[in-house]
Amino acid sequence: MLTRIPKEVYAERIARIQEHLRQKAISGLLVTNTYNIFYTTGLFHFPNERPVALFVPAAGESILFVPVMELQEAKHQTIFQDIRDYFEYPGVVHPIDWMVGSIKQTYPKLSQVSIDGGSRELFHRVRELFAPTSLSVNPLIHELRLTKDAHEVELLRAAGQYSDYIVKRGTEVAAPGMSELEMLQTISGDTLNKMIEDLGDVVYVPGGPAGGLVPSGLRTAMPHALPSAKRMEKGETLILSCGANVGGYRAECERTCFIGDVSDEQAKVLEVMATAQQMAIEAMRPGNKCSDIDAIALDYIRKAGYGQYLLHRTGHGKGLEEHEAPWIEVGDHTVLRPGMVLSSEPGIYIEGFSGFRHSDTIIVTDDEPLVVTQFPKSLDQLIINV
Repeated sequence: MLTRIPKEVYAERIARIQEHLRQKAISGLLVTNTYNIFYTTGLFHFPNERPVALFVPAAGESILFVPVMELQEAKHQTIFQDIRDYFEYPGVVHPIDWMVGSIKQTYPKLSQVSIDGGSRELFHRVRELFAPTSLSVNPLIHELRLTKDAHEVELLRAAGQYSDYIVKRGTEVAAPGMSELEMLQTISGDTLNKMIEDLGDVVYVPGGPAGGLVPSGLRTAMPHALPSAKRMEKGETLILSCGANVGGYRAECERTCFIGDVSDEQAKVLEVMATAQQMAIEAMRPGNKCSDIDAIALDYIRKAGYGQYLLHRTGHGKGLEEHEAPWIEVGDHTVLRPGMVLSSEPGIYIEGFSGFRHSDTIIVTDDEPLVVTQFPKSLDQLIINV
């Protein structure tokens, strides 16, 4: 089973970037976004105040800049021959100042440079350092990441299997009296152990290889309720909002479950949410717009009488980030293409009663949507025996 992107793919990605730069008459691209670094280099690391950057010239050797603590890993994991390191942050010379100075020494005839994004402060700093060479923002890498190649799809499909597994473990271990934190620690650990046994090579990314949110009871009405010491009780709703990553690529599987029993009202709202979620999945086909898919799901919930309990969009892109473009939301008019990977997760949140949300990870294909998370959604399979 594939456990990470092959190194030759990174060479292909750099070549695509360089071809784009030449077509646009851009001298080079400075890559600073952490996930764009993951995408272009394969150097997975824990992002902090110490910047990592990659300079891709239109022609010539790329330069990878790392703090010295990442140097050994960079030499081992990446394809780059020119890797330059600095000692610490903030340093006598700021690392960004050193990087740009080093680029200018190596490539003294730059006429136009782009950066992949970042803060306003970073842009102005880099622009001043490159002056009189002009600087622009270029979203190329974000655009490349919108559609996944065959290697990325394989990793995402594997991540979907482990996302199903962690939810399955949640339904097996959840019980009255167990705290949310205790359950999350158990199912995350069990899933990681299985991944190590199955894969051998586990890429650690920010957030860890497997985990999630596991709110219970009234806390399920908060979409992103962090795990707490609250103990579960019989008859409560439990949302297993879980996911896993393989090779740095993330999938998610979320299921709304019921501890030991389910009321008629809980079952009624669950059915509305589940129907809307399936409608969105079925609409995730080439040519459809993100905005239209969002309207399909949320309008169904509104027509069912639960519009006042909507707190978020229908979904978002999946890949190297937990949340990334495109956005399944009325303001995003992106037209779906094969290779895009999305979540479908409309939710209903009734304060003082319960929240309801399923989520699946879907790959847009030339034909039917490919749902990579397959944990059951029928009501009888969502009732946890206690």
